[in-house]
Amino acid sequence: MALCNPSIRMLTMMTSSTPPPKLSVILPVRNEEPHIARVLNELLAQSLPEQDYELLVVDGMSTDRTREIVRDIAERHACVRLLDNPGCLSGRARNVGVAQAKAPYVLFVDGHCRILSDDMLSSVLAAFRNGARCISRPQPLFAETGNRFQHAVTLARGTVLGHYAGSEIFQPDDHWCSPQSAGCGYEKDLYLELGGVDEDFDAAEDLEFNLRVAQHGIQARHCQTFAVGYMARSGVRDLFRQLYRYGYGRARTARKHPSSFSPLVGLLSLFVVILGVFPVLALAVPLLGVLWCLTAGVYAGLVLLVSLWGSRSSLMDSPFVASALAAIHLGGGLGYLMGLLGGPSWCHAPPECSESAASHSS
Repeated sequence: MALCNPSIRMLTMMTSSTPPPKLSVILPVRNEEPHIARVLNELLAQSLPEQDYELLVVDGMSTDRTREIVRDIAERHACVRLLDNPGCLSGRARNVGVAQAKAPYVLFVDGHCRILSDDMLSSVLAAFRNGARCISRPQPLFAETGNRFQHAVTLARGTVLGHYAGSEIFQPDDHWCSPQSAGCGYEKDLYLELGGVDEDFDAAEDLEFNLRVAQHGIQARHCQTFAVGYMARSGVRDLFRQLYRYGYGRARTARKHPSSFSPLVGLLSLFVVILGVFPVLALAVPLLGVLWCLTAGVYAGLVLLVSLWGSRSSLMDSPFVASALAAIHLGGGLGYLMGLLGGPSWCHAPPECSESAASHSS
């Protein structure tokens, strides 16, 4: 398969007098000043010797102190390298990182996560050496002390209405699985063979790539030791935006790969249409107003029951859980609908990044 991305075509052979690393850890980042030092230090504290891995921080032209912090750490640790990502977005960063990776295996880690095990890198490397071509990981959510909405998000995501059916991101047990929902590490040759991630995606580029990995007939090794933790969104708007962008990316994946269309998420988009459009149409067709009331009432009842169950240890959290569930459903459904129709993507890259990427590739 021909390589389809300009970043992948930059791949060059590198020689060194020292043995190459066994594992390349790629961190796509932009403006991660509050978190990047902690993440790098947690990775540098791993049980795997530093000479066996490299940390490639691919920076999307940060405007805060991210680059300064990374350079300071790199001066003290030869395994840390800072790379530029003129396109700013994660998809481009992934391809840039793999193009510069010296190891036969690549692992993606975000710049704002928490490494939960000191043996994470050694376990990942062992899985690859034992035959895995792709690895998948649990991604549990955490809340800051005292932030009730973040705590509610962790409760909501653990309910039957709170995450996509079949997703592996909250599954802690060790098993082989489809890479689609939580694939995060790959044999480098496999990544290159499949052409890397699609840089036209603003969100869920990993989902689309993992779909291609699955279509290639490859299962992922999923293990608790690989887990990384993420801080839950701290407000309704941030959670809505996160799920909107996930939904948008999932819809773009369905447009590119029609067989991946999700009837369940399609129904969620239909629900959003009913909520938004039927009250207006009811002015001309009263029956639609009745249908709207029935639909909204059934939904509200389900959310209420699930919120009470999810927050059963503290019923005071149930209103926050309900609002988190609403943000998840409405954000994901609207984002999926807009992705199918080619509407706004709620892209988070500033205009100058797109201009920089265009000039860089010309």
